[in-house]
Amino acid sequence: MVQHLDRVRAIFRPTSTDKLAPGLERFIGREDFFRHVGEADMPSAGPQAMMQCPPNWPNGVTWVPIRDLEILEILDDQDIRAG
Repeated sequence: MVQHLDRVRAIFRPTSTDKLAPGLERFIGREDFFRHVGEADMPSAGPQAMMQCPPNWPNGVTWVPIRDLEILEILDDQDIRAG
């Protein structure tokens, strides 16, 4: 299986702030780096690209939908894994 993880520089701007995990509000409006990790079927929006959260985010918050990010830059760095 080959997986492409595209890295982006983005600002977290959640589309629905009423469903935020505890402690996540302090990351709204903050610039960070995220990696594309796959797709997930979101009940309200259908299939969505999911982005891996930086390690400094709260425990238990590992992915956010790409729609919650304001993409500033798509970085050339790609991690290609074969397994």
